Amino acid sequence: MSKIALYIRLSVEDQIDRDESESITNQRSLLNNYLDKNAEFKGFQREEFVDDGYSGTNDKRPSFQRMIDEVKNGIVKTIIVKDLSRFMRDYIMLGDYLENIFPFMGVRFIAINDGYDSAKEKGNGTDLDIQFKGLLYDFYSKDISQKVKTVADELKKQGKFLAWSPPLGYMKDPNDKHKIIIDKETAWIVRKVYDLALEGMSLGKIAMLMNKENIPTPNKRKTELTNMDYKYNIISTEAREEPTWTFGTVAHILSNENYTGTYVYNMQERSVLNSGSIKNIPKEKWGRVENHHEAIISKEDFDKVQQIKEKNRFLKGKNTDYPWRNKSPLQGFVRCPTCNHILTLTQSKHVRKDGSFLYFKYFRCRICKCNNVEHKGSKVELLEEQVLSLIKEKYEEVDTNKNDAVNLKELEKRITKLQDKKMAYFEKYKLGKMTKAKFVESKSNIDEEIEKLEEKIKVSLTTQEVVKGNELTREMMEKYIDSVICENSIVQKIIWR
Repeated sequence: MSKIALYIRLSVEDQIDRDESESITNQRSLLNNYLDKNAEFKGFQREEFVDDGYSGTNDKRPSFQRMIDEVKNGIVKTIIVKDLSRFMRDYIMLGDYLENIFPFMGVRFIAINDGYDSAKEKGNGTDLDIQFKGLLYDFYSKDISQKVKTVADELKKQGKFLAWSPPLGYMKDPNDKHKIIIDKETAWIVRKVYDLALEGMSLGKIAMLMNKENIPTPNKRKTELTNMDYKYNIISTEAREEPTWTFGTVAHILSNENYTGTYVYNMQERSVLNSGSIKNIPKEKWGRVENHHEAIISKEDFDKVQQIKEKNRFLKGKNTDYPWRNKSPLQGFVRCPTCNHILTLTQSKHVRKDGSFLYFKYFRCRICKCNNVEHKGSKVELLEEQVLSLIKEKYEEVDTNKNDAVNLKELEKRITKLQDKKMAYFEKYKLGKMTKAKFVESKSNIDEEIEKLEEKIKVSLTTQEVVKGNELTREMMEKYIDSVICENSIVQKIIWR
């Protein structure tokens, strides 16, 4: 017997608003009471799918995805929710589920408070009232997201520390989660970094020294304080099992004004609706609360370090302002054979006899350098020549005999006919002239045939193409190569796509 899925969701916005009617407990009670009162659901197995703290503006929710997987496997045939907004706040995506996906999968969908039951709808669509409600929820979610940001900004202005974890050297006050206090176990690390910088030591050398002395990294301490797993963004190498200090780690600490006792916030703008959308805010627009917490670094020492950094900074403008800084097509593809980390493009400057400068670009491993592991840099020009030669060697060996070339136009015509045929089957299914099982079988066979034809086209295009020109391009790299392992200006291995 198929299951009835009880989908329950409580978002971050609901938790902030503290609306008791939206709580997990109340949603669970409402759904079970509805099922208990309707005899048609008697004896059906029930399973809860709960997403606590997830937004309804997309489907990137663990329990939601697990429920959809069971729908695909034919385990769940009925879904019941408190209202449409619990299931989805995106108007377009909600409509797709109600009008296309669920009718096709034979799933009954019930939204209690909205009075919606797909089994009682005419056809496979939704009435006008439900469509307007979906649109309303979509607008509502965007309005709520702005309200959440406004409330958070007001709390920050009052000095409430809202970040998940404070910077290295601080910890949350056990008695007040909105206050930070000095972490005696790590504050000395911050002072050491600033002392080394004031002595004139470069960022790279500071990182090397911290690794040599096995000093804990910020992420390691953050893991201890929050019990969260940060392994996904902790860099380590075969030569060093402990997390690694890098140039960037040191630079971040030396740029953090929070160490002066000033609470600095809103340095970036993060979208509530799209967690991946981040925009940097100009420094002059950052929020600040003076004398907010105990300082680890004096304001004078912080300003001195900023002056030293500015004085030692070779670049005074954007990377694109310098002709020698033009990016190599190899950037992001070349990796270190020791630690497999992506190599960094650097430069060296030589003075000509006439006083002008000559620049050479190199790929170097900053991770090995920070760990005092020997790595010999590679000249960019030499690597580009080798990679271009290897690409030509591999793809010019392909037999491009025109007599064996596949007629691409004929293949494309066959694909178009198959797609038309699939659409015709779908129309028959919708009109009740074809069973669901027969449609699924026919569709699967057509999709398999289309996939084979598309693969033939791909192979044909590859065999007919001869890499031309004497310059390596980004397009070539993205098309043919996954990564290049190299050191000392020698390509050791190419991993092809």
